[in-house]
Amino acid sequence: MQHPEPRCTCRPGAACAPVAEDNPATRTSGRTLDHAAPVYDLLAPLMTLGVEGRCHREVLRLLALQGAEQVLDIGCGTGTLTREIAQALGSKGLAVGLDAATQMLKVARRKAAAIPNIRFDAAIAEALPYDNASMDHFVSTFFFHHVNAALKRKTLDELWRVLRPGGMGVIVDVDTPYNLFGALCAWSGYVLFHQDEIRENIRGELHKALAESRFDWRVQSRRAGYITTFVLTKNKPDSNVQIKKEK
Repeated sequence: MQHPEPRCTCRPGAACAPVAEDNPATRTSGRTLDHAAPVYDLLAPLMTLGVEGRCHREVLRLLALQGAEQVLDIGCGTGTLTREIAQALGSKGLAVGLDAATQMLKVARRKAAAIPNIRFDAAIAEALPYDNASMDHFVSTFFFHHVNAALKRKTLDELWRVLRPGGMGVIVDVDTPYNLFGALCAWSGYVLFHQDEIRENIRGELHKALAESRFDWRVQSRRAGYITTFVLTKNKPDSNVQIKKEK
């Protein structure tokens, strides 16, 4: 299977290198986590109540990778899921992690130094540095509660652009709580971090952004009272199979 290459700074025939870095965090109004890079991998399992690993396993199961795909992990952080995707793909595929936090990417690159089919790019989600239809799949875990309503929509537009027809995306994120425990966890996160973007997700803004996007999508699963897994598809123009959009 041939894959259109993401735009990058490689010379012809060379191994693909990260896109040029100019501190993309200065070009976005989304939240970046450079300050948390040294301790992020210790805190993430605690902040997700221990479900991060289960979420990653579900993402990999849903992708059902064949081994030759090109997969984008948007808001990859320190690259834990990106590494798992690369290892599931094998040598013929490519896992591409993208984040605006360059300090997080330094950690990601160090941890992935021995993995040949992985790359990390410093860029912003609302202006992806990749060609149209250059990705077979994309994933996003706990990224969308770091960007506001407008950036949620811009990011979904960009993901639609770079995803090939017939491709799939999986988003895992904070969502509207469906029980008391979930409400306590979600609102505690909002109070602790003072992030309006978290409150937007709690109030259903991610659902609204998905409903307004060009993707067909569904809720795949829910866990911990406030975390939802969404599956998105970009149907081929001649496809008669449609996934009904959730209202």
